[in-house]
Amino acid sequence: MYGEKNFDEKFKELGEYYNINSPDEIRRQLEENENILALLDELKPYLEETFSEAEYTLEMNFEPEMDDEFIILRLDVSKERFYNGIGDEIRAFELKIWNIEKRLNVLREVLIMPGIRNV
Repeated sequence: MYGEKNFDEKFKELGEYYNINSPDEIRRQLEENENILALLDELKPYLEETFSEAEYTLEMNFEPEMDDEFIILRLDVSKERFYNGIGDEIRAFELKIWNIEKRLNVLREVLIMPGIRNV
């Protein structure tokens, strides 16, 4: 799936692009579903195009009511952008990347949420 690169190399590259909270948990989730890793790699140009000034953070979320774990991709932006329509921008972004998620069969494993960047 990774060409000449192994999982460890791809995970290291991921950490060079995304801030990773709880790296052991994120790594475990990615090992269980390598398509998520492919999705996060393919999202990079789309993130740069739409949210170039954002900081990108990956963190785990667990929904105990549903016994469901998923990765949150948090887009940390300025306070001004956060309060002025970031939710609409994220919904438009999700529509733009839907075909990628569908092709990789990663429809519920990654949730995109806004955050406020620490200055």
